[in-house]
Order: sequence, then structure tokens, then C-alpha cells
Amino acid sequence: MFSLNEQKAIELGESGERAIREQNEYDALQYVEYLREFGEELLEAKLEKDLKRVVISLRNIGNKAIQKKIENVVSTVLNDLKSLSETALDMNFSNVMWSFSKAAQEIGKGAVQFQLLEPAKIALDYLKMIGLGAVEKKMEVVTLWTCLALEEMAYLANRQQLEDFSKEAKDAREEVIKSSEASGLVTRDQIEKYPQLIAQTVSQYSELQNLQPAGYAVRPNEEFTEEEFFEEEESEEQEAETEAVKKEK
Repeated sequence: MFSLNEQKAIELGESGERAIREQNEYDALQYVEYLREFGEELLEAKLEKDLKRVVISLRNIGNKAIQKKIENVVSTVLNDLKSLSETALDMNFSNVMWSFSKAAQEIGKGAVQFQLLEPAKIALDYLKMIGLGAVEKKMEVVTLWTCLALEEMAYLANRQQLEDFSKEAKDAREEVIKSSEASGLVTRDQIEKYPQLIAQTVSQYSELQNLQPAGYAVRPNEEFTEEEFFEEEESEEQEAETEAVKKEK
């Protein structure tokens, strides 16, 4: 069962996703703003579990906006997530910080794949901030995951022949690794082995395939394939038609 706060975050997120499907940038930005404001309220009330649902809703809107190439929405989502994550980091909310890192990872990877360079740069800076902050707050899992995310972005940027961006991502990852080693948190060796460990673990569970690190799997979670993209589009159209029929009745 979801709490009332979680249900509200889900409904706002679904409305934002619907606005993206309808190419309604104004409404999408409104729902992003509502989610940010709601996230701030949850932070003030120290409701970490409920905040995770806000992060997920913002992440989903950002991912949809990438597929529709609505760059302004993608950038706004990332900036709002970054703002919320800074406060969560100060409050030592380690559980939700993984959700923030994963949101930046997913949206950042999509932005690189679709060559939306401004959002990709925001995601990169956001991940670097999380990584360095996680080291300072002694959040081992968040540090490991963020280094993995930065490695993925560097890998995918290289695939897209975005050499300068790939170097920036590698440099950001290296900075987090050096900071982690200097503070005695996790070693370079642990960070290097982490993606392989994740790849081996998730390969055994079909429901976890979306966590497969790019560059480590037989079929890595690197990009939207053309078939998957159009399958999703078709699914969305069917959902919209079903809703329309229900309203008519």
C-alpha cells in the first residue's frame, strides 16, 4: 500500500507523463514544478520514504521527455532533482540518495544517446555532486553506484563520438574515486569491480535487467533500440485510446 503522499506523487508523475505524450510542454513543466514543491515539503517534514516516490515520478517524466526530445523539460527535471538532492544529502538521507543517483543516471544516459548535450551536462555535474557528497557523508553504496553511472555516461558518449563529453565524465569519475580513497571510504579496486558484480547479479533476474551496466552485459542496458521505442509509442497510444473510450462511456 502506498501512503497518501506517495499516491499524490504518483498521480502528479502520471499527469506529467501524459502531458509529455501529448507534447504539452507547458503542462509538463507545471507538473514538474508541483513535484519539486511537494518534494521540498517532504524534505521539511523529513519523510524520506515518500520523497523517493517524488524522485521516481520526476525521473519518469524526464525519461519520457528525452524520448520526445523536449529538452527544456529534461533540463528542468534534472535541475529540480539536483536541488532536492542537495538538501537530502545535507540531511544524510542515504536511501533516497541512491534514487537521486539512479535518476541522474537514467536521464543522463538517455540525454547522451539522443545527443541532448545541455541536459547531459547537467546530469554529469549532478552525478559528480552526488558522488563527492556521498564520499563526504560516508555513503558507500551511493558512491559505488554514482561511479558506475559516470562510467556508463563516458562509455555511451564515446559510442556517440562525443569525445570531449566522454573525457569530462571520466574526469568526474576519477575525481570521486580519488576523494573516496583519500577519505578511506571505498577503494579504486572496489569501484572498478562493482559494475562487474552488478552485471553478474542482475543477469540472474529478468526483472532487474534495467539495472544492467552499459558495457558489461551480453545485451547491455545502453540505449533505446528502434524496436523498443516504437513498441513503447504504440503502447502509449493504446493507453490513450482506452482512456478516451472510458471517458465517452
